[in-house]
Amino acid sequence: MTILTLSSQVLYGHVGNAVADFTLKRLGNPVIAVPTVVLSNHKGYSDTVGEVFGPDLLRDFFSALERRGALEDLSAVQTGFIATAGQAQTIFDFLRELRQSKPDLPIIVDPVMGDKGKLYVDPGLVAVFRERVPSLASLITPNAFEAQTLVGEEPAETDVLLERLSSGGFSSGLITSAETLLPASSDRAILCFSPEEHQIIRHPGLSFARDPNGVGDFVAALSAGLYGQGTLSERTERIARALVALLTATQQAGGPELALVTAQDQWVQALASSALMRATNA
Repeated sequence: MTILTLSSQVLYGHVGNAVADFTLKRLGNPVIAVPTVVLSNHKGYSDTVGEVFGPDLLRDFFSALERRGALEDLSAVQTGFIATAGQAQTIFDFLRELRQSKPDLPIIVDPVMGDKGKLYVDPGLVAVFRERVPSLASLITPNAFEAQTLVGEEPAETDVLLERLSSGGFSSGLITSAETLLPASSDRAILCFSPEEHQIIRHPGLSFARDPNGVGDFVAALSAGLYGQGTLSERTERIARALVALLTATQQAGGPELALVTAQDQWVQALASSALMRATNA
């Protein structure tokens, strides 16, 4: 079954679809990767060149895929980086139409907006995510700052944040960088939540001169590829193990980008491991 991923595409490095495409294929899934932008590299470098695709071109992409019959056997859809509010409206209109013909289709939305207290997208996108995503998303995968942005505040306690997300229509998700919502610790954490369960999955933190980009894209891709396999907390534990394996290999390699390809055996093996991470109730 095919997974459709909508995100940025870079020529060099591992972010956006350059993460999702390989990760999902490595799990054995056929992938259709639709780019929202094409860039030379991510914007953590000193310069970046590229182009943002307009809503009309995205609509043409979707229409062409439909004419080919390429969307008939979709098992999941994942969205990542969306550059403009116009793009977002076009993408969410398309997903709404797709959901009408496939009511049980899992749609995983990574509401990419910013990190570490800074918004790096058009502020108009925030309103679109708040308005359109609740009726579409089966699961969201924001980082902690993005989760707080979705609710429009910075709750001091995790249970208040989860209550605000739920009241906003965001019923299930994985929140990365969740250690920023907890008392100071050397651990990192992913907070998973659904109507059935809330868990904080702690995992070891690794030090980098500059944190590698693409971690959120990796988590989102695995969330799509593993969707429906076991409980949400079980999937989150598997994702955390794979993430630690990938980051460990990246640290050992000493390069500026995730060791996604060269460490593929390590993170795939970690997904299958039965080792337990440290889980606590949220």
